Amino acid sequence: MHIIINSIIERLNVSLETEALLRVLWISDDMKNVVVVNVNDHRKMTLPFFLNYEDILEELEQGMTRILEHESDMQLLSPEDGYLTKYKENRNRRWAIIKDIARREPEIYISELRGKLITEAHLNSKVSKQMIRRYLQKYWFHGKSVNGLLDNYFDCGVSSERRNYKKKSGPVSDNRYLITDSDKIIFSTAIKLFHIRQGMNIRTTHERMCETYYKRGFYRKYGVRVPIVNPDFAPTLRQFRYWYTQNSTLFSRYSNKHGKRRASIDVRSMHGNSSERASCVGALFEIDATRTDVLLVSFDRKTILGKPTLYIVIDVFSRLVVGYHVSLASESWLEAMIAMEHAATSKVENCKKFGIDIAEEEWPCHALPKYLVADRGELKAQYTERFVNLEVDVLNAPSYRGDLKPFVESRFHITNETIRQLLPGSTEANPRVRGDRDPARDAVLTIEEFNRFLIVFFLTYNKSAVSNDFKPTKEMFEEKVELTPLKIWSWGKGKRLLHEKTRSEIRYNLLPREQGKVTRFGIEFKYMYYTCDIGIKEGWFEGEGRINGQKHIEVSYDPRNCSTIFFKYKKGLIQCRLVGQSMEYEGLHFEEIAKIMEYRNEEIKQKEKSEKQHKAELHAYAQQLNKVAIEETAKAINNKSFYSRNQNKRQKRHEDSRTWGAQNAWSSPEIDLSANGGEPSQVISFPKSETEDHLLTELHANDIQALFSAKNKDRRRKPRDD
Repeated sequence: MHIIINSIIERLNVSLETEALLRVLWISDDMKNVVVVNVNDHRKMTLPFFLNYEDILEELEQGMTRILEHESDMQLLSPEDGYLTKYKENRNRRWAIIKDIARREPEIYISELRGKLITEAHLNSKVSKQMIRRYLQKYWFHGKSVNGLLDNYFDCGVSSERRNYKKKSGPVSDNRYLITDSDKIIFSTAIKLFHIRQGMNIRTTHERMCETYYKRGFYRKYGVRVPIVNPDFAPTLRQFRYWYTQNSTLFSRYSNKHGKRRASIDVRSMHGNSSERASCVGALFEIDATRTDVLLVSFDRKTILGKPTLYIVIDVFSRLVVGYHVSLASESWLEAMIAMEHAATSKVENCKKFGIDIAEEEWPCHALPKYLVADRGELKAQYTERFVNLEVDVLNAPSYRGDLKPFVESRFHITNETIRQLLPGSTEANPRVRGDRDPARDAVLTIEEFNRFLIVFFLTYNKSAVSNDFKPTKEMFEEKVELTPLKIWSWGKGKRLLHEKTRSEIRYNLLPREQGKVTRFGIEFKYMYYTCDIGIKEGWFEGEGRINGQKHIEVSYDPRNCSTIFFKYKKGLIQCRLVGQSMEYEGLHFEEIAKIMEYRNEEIKQKEKSEKQHKAELHAYAQQLNKVAIEETAKAINNKSFYSRNQNKRQKRHEDSRTWGAQNAWSSPEIDLSANGGEPSQVISFPKSETEDHLLTELHANDIQALFSAKNKDRRRKPRDD
């Protein structure tokens, strides 16, 4: 191992502990002598001395000495330009004093000759010998570097230790109060009690602290006890503020004043950004919702509806808007899922529904990402696990942390700014002040027209240049990729983490699900019945109704339209349509169906209450009718036997039937049955001869006989048939 100038030699004792750190200053030409200086402590610099070169090599071989890579004082030896400019004149002046004698090696290292050289420099510069010796020590300690002669103000004070003052430091003032450890405990308590919990500022916190912990008594005023504060025996506001600043970070102070959420957004250290997780196209999508700055009107343009809700899905790597959804409903799982379906399906078909024809190359995204970032809103629901079925990992950002979704948030800002510039009925970002024109007066767009505007706007954005904070990759530079979201997305083809799913798969996993019941009338779901061709063909609704032996099935549905529902059957998704009386509700929202059924149930409930009174009237009338009938019957039978009452039943029934029929005949005059006290009117029969009467009786008897004969023949025939 070679020893060279400025090598650091570590000498060890018997216990292999560091005994000294020596810097090599000079080596003789014959490699016999070495001049070293101790560099253990910069506060106790020593003079150099001689060592034998061979002795050092021998110690190195024995392991009692080793060569170290000692780190130099970079802040002093390689200072910043501003520090060097400020103190280089002093450095140059000191170097001019010692440079002639410092270069006279090895004489300057020999103690007998060093004194003469220092005296010579003293006579030439008029600087004291002690100061010249001090300059030489600094020069040698720092490895014979001229910058070692700079004024070293970097290590002034004791940064790692707290001084224990016995009297107040600083300039003389009226307050001589000395802060003790007990005062620091009170400071900490006051910060927690008044500043953090009650939200007081530092000045008010100091006042309340003095009133609570540094009072000397009380007096009565306005009916309350008022503490007596003694300012001479209490810490000043400056002392309190100084302690708080020295014992807390900017983040903790901002957090105590405004909360951790705002501190995390405004003052936390930024060691990266969200784009670092997006290694390629499709690696990471961001989704979020906002209320757009435009007021819409109803389809008949007679009613102002207010601001719509806009969902945007953006690819972080390429900054391409891959999907969106605009709705008049509030933020919800369903609205977010519609935006995700738009991101994962063809845009050509969607745009065509609104009368805008585009080519596939103009908006080529129709796939799902590897990761999806959202906030802890609608995607913090129980349905989030369904994204696992679609091979998408959901990363929920903390609440109120829009800074963790910067790209979709910035897209909202640009979108609203464009809306305010181009569309009527747009609102300003700031609240209106008195006298401003109400933007609702200019509202003219329907949601369909606004949707068409958004399609053209996003097509335009995808073709525009990316923002200045975009960092292109080396491969983009080499292949000269146009820095627009559309071109970056297209360039990333084959290097992406995208994957495609069918529309049926996406809908089944993202739409809400509930239980439906299989019946003879169809699949019963939310008061309505649905059927399908395959169900009719395979006989699902026959008998009690079952599908693969199950009475209840899981149904997926779109709450916006009750016309169809979906359920998984074998490997596919079956779509069912309304049937029977349920066709009356075709095209309605499920909320409308719920309102209709709520109206029905409420009406039935109310009518059941009034029905009780109607039944009470029925019961009272029946009771009175029965009472009168029982009394009249008792008078009429006049102790007749039951057997006699059953005689001539058929003939009497026939007579009463003709009487009742004559009374209610359409051709009969209006007869008031109550005129004769409820008794039926007398029927005047036509006179008959005895021969006619006998003939009728005989014919009637023959008919009865023929009827009984036919019934007897049927009874005899049945056993034979069986």
